[in-house]
Amino acid sequence: MPSGRSCYTLSRGSSSLLLLATLSAEAFGETVTLGDLTGMVVEANIHRHQDMRREGRSFSIEAHQHWIVGVNADNTIDVTVNTTIRGPRGTQKAPPNTGRHTLDQAREIRNRGGGQGVWNFAGEVLHFTRTFPSGAYRAHFAFVRSEAGITCKVTEAFAREDGNRPITMQSPFGGQVTIVDSKQKPSDCRVKSSKTQ
Repeated sequence: MPSGRSCYTLSRGSSSLLLLATLSAEAFGETVTLGDLTGMVVEANIHRHQDMRREGRSFSIEAHQHWIVGVNADNTIDVTVNTTIRGPRGTQKAPPNTGRHTLDQAREIRNRGGGQGVWNFAGEVLHFTRTFPSGAYRAHFAFVRSEAGITCKVTEAFAREDGNRPITMQSPFGGQVTIVDSKQKPSDCRVKSSKTQ
């Protein structure tokens, strides 16, 4: 049987449904733009296992970060990150990291021993990159349009400076720590309207 918009053998009502289905399928394949995200909130839960070192002592932690990222019409990004860590000292919750960034403009970040951070959007992915006293971190929020609307997936990575210098930072619980190894565990991400908060 013929299908698509050229199907003239169907009744008018069936043709309308078929046309709507075709248009909807095309819409699902459309690229997600920054404009599509304006007025939206990206909420993500990132889980990771990390092997750490502090003052020559090695230990492991399980970290959970809850990200709330608001995309504004003036090309600014509002961010709140809450971090909870389970390790040798029990469960600890760090003070929230909050701030406003302008897309594609680096700014100083005071937490974790300082560094610079920048947000940018390219290829349907919102990227956050920041440096530490040594090493860097990058989070990627990748977007796809589907029947459920705009959905997202979050991934992250730590990077050594010059490829071999250790990743060091100030712990939110005091003292300098080194990340020996970090592995992201199953994490989740969703997009919702800021009006639903």
